Amino acid sequence: MKPSFRVFVTKHHGGLYSAVLLRRFRTLFDRPPPASMAEDVETALQRLAPQAALATDDSDEAARYIWTEQLELRRIEIDIHPGRPDPRGYVIAGATVPIRLAYAAAKLEGATLYRVIVPRFDWSFVAEDLDAVPDTIRSLVFAALVGDNAASLYDLRRELDEQIVEWSPIEAPIRTTKKSGDERTPAPTLEAVAEDWVELARAGRLPPTVGVDPTFDQLLPALDSKRMPNVLLVGPRGCGKTAIVRRIARALLERGRAKGPKHRVWATSADRIVAGMVYLGMWQQRCLAMVKELEGGADLLYVDRLTDIMAPMSDGASIADLLAPAVIAGQLPLVAECDEAELVRARQRQPALIDSFRIVRVPEASTAHVIALLEPYGQRLDPKVELTHDAARRLIELAAAFRRDSAFPGKALAFVDYCSLHKHARLELDDLVRVFGAWSGLPVDLLSPDKALDTKAIAGELAKGVIGQDAACSTAARVIARLKAGLDDPQRPVGALLFAGPTGVGKTELAKQLARYLFGDAERLVRIDMSEITTGSAIARLITPSPAGTSLADKIRRQPLSVVLFDEIEKAADAAFDLLLGVLGEGRLTDAFGRLVDFRMTLIVMTTNLGAADPKPAGFSSDPDAAPDPSAAIRQFFRPELIGRLDAIVAFKPLPPPALERIVELELAKLRLRPGITARNLRLELTPSARTQLARLGHDPELGARPLRRTIEDLVVAPLAERMAKDPSWRDATVRIGTRGEPADLVV
Repeated sequence: MKPSFRVFVTKHHGGLYSAVLLRRFRTLFDRPPPASMAEDVETALQRLAPQAALATDDSDEAARYIWTEQLELRRIEIDIHPGRPDPRGYVIAGATVPIRLAYAAAKLEGATLYRVIVPRFDWSFVAEDLDAVPDTIRSLVFAALVGDNAASLYDLRRELDEQIVEWSPIEAPIRTTKKSGDERTPAPTLEAVAEDWVELARAGRLPPTVGVDPTFDQLLPALDSKRMPNVLLVGPRGCGKTAIVRRIARALLERGRAKGPKHRVWATSADRIVAGMVYLGMWQQRCLAMVKELEGGADLLYVDRLTDIMAPMSDGASIADLLAPAVIAGQLPLVAECDEAELVRARQRQPALIDSFRIVRVPEASTAHVIALLEPYGQRLDPKVELTHDAARRLIELAAAFRRDSAFPGKALAFVDYCSLHKHARLELDDLVRVFGAWSGLPVDLLSPDKALDTKAIAGELAKGVIGQDAACSTAARVIARLKAGLDDPQRPVGALLFAGPTGVGKTELAKQLARYLFGDAERLVRIDMSEITTGSAIARLITPSPAGTSLADKIRRQPLSVVLFDEIEKAADAAFDLLLGVLGEGRLTDAFGRLVDFRMTLIVMTTNLGAADPKPAGFSSDPDAAPDPSAAIRQFFRPELIGRLDAIVAFKPLPPPALERIVELELAKLRLRPGITARNLRLELTPSARTQLARLGHDPELGARPLRRTIEDLVVAPLAERMAKDPSWRDATVRIGTRGEPADLVV
């Protein structure tokens, strides 16, 4: 066959393709083979080409990567015994985990031997007989399981689409030394994981910056030097740290046109650096390649959040560990961002790295500065946005009161971006409040100072969805009224409420109603089942960021205006209470990467069944006042420091029969809105006796009103569905729901 490369291509479940150059064998201290990842195979191969050219620049290296044999892809099924590290030794489990491995085999020219490659592990060996290969691979996998992290093997359980592609060699690019003028040293790794902001500025695609920035002016003299210093921008989120880096890129573009060295600003992040690095050692190799392309040159690396690159990976190392030697030695100019709290933790973790930075503190912009920025910023958008002076001042007031998670000018400019996206060209004062409500999700009545909003009105809105708990609704309403009046503590969550009472009386429903009232959507409720938070690993999931963004820290960072429900709080482990104390006391949570998550615009709700035990049936009583006071049991169970951080302990009473019947009507109203009912224009009518019957059948002494929804599904929805299935033409009718002995279309 004609000499060519062989590329192992894998289609991943996320839709991305990885491409890894296959080599005949590896040597001691060998680096991982060239690899790339992209949305399609063609792009992945294009990104692989520069790496392949560099890897085969040496003739001896080229001999390892150029193939003339035909490679056949085969697969093997292996049942492995997963293991875990233990002080007593590596423990092998009795259970098995099935995995599927692909391997390639090629008959060597002029011999009865076969070259075998296992791409997932970068293994290669020569075999006399292909029939012996499966047993050999099984032995190698079992050996690797004992000494390796078992999690790396768990990833192999998924079945992926894998193939070997024959790829014709490309002409290697000519390697040149640095020259003056516009000639640049090739940087294939940086081009794959970063963007050159100087080039984006030249093309007019870098987001604009407006006004003047005294902090940036301090950095101007450093831009004229041949080597940029390491800079750490320290300030709260939204204060303009990233905008300063954009200003640096624009200033370097102007200086490059006139005189001096041609700087580039490579902007990347921890996620982009490790993206697609599926094999052991690949992300480390990428970092070392970045260092090689940057050190000794005039380019600048911008890595966004400092804490992200300092976060340890699965092997315990971090991106910062690999960059630090060159950064400290002054060979790699680095710009990063963090806030004050993150700076303290970063200095404790890597003091030498932090000492190599020039610390530049970026303060929050003043009100006058923000107002001065709004007009020119809005005029640069498409479509343009204009705020009147009164509207601009009201925006500052609302953003300061209700978006405490971010600083000025960032949160004000983000609102202007929203206005441009939704084509709000000019905003008067009245328009501002309405649009701010749509942007934040907060009700206009809460935002507008001209609209009266007393506790009774708020409680009435909450009580529309929470039946029989008027006192609980009034207590929750007082927290919201305090927020409107601006009397809540800005350094703590909006409120911290403990809902106590029997199961099935409306505790969770009131939390949903609070989310609907405050943010217009029950989806703004973040619910954590604390009965599952009983181990250290479960607690870690609350604060560990994930690609899916499913942890508590991820959800609040993405949407800081939320209601957070900690359900069945008494069942959580003691360590979970330590985490909760910080949230309730300071409105902040530190995630697994050391980053602060702001909870100051969340409403914290906790539920408990403590103190609900009663000789009478729980969740149902003809005398609502007969419910026991849960305060004594709660104070005995929880720590005093937790109780002291609560705004109120809200007692929920057992539901009397009239309340259950009102819940029946509420559920029936929801049923009337279902698509199948509205499409056929069916009108549902419920007789009083049927309502009483459903309330009785849908109540459980231990579960309260929880079974009511299932009862309605069984006795009302199921018969309706059966009738509709039998008679497709049945429509425009009134369906009377009654009990036996009553004239009715449906009997319950």
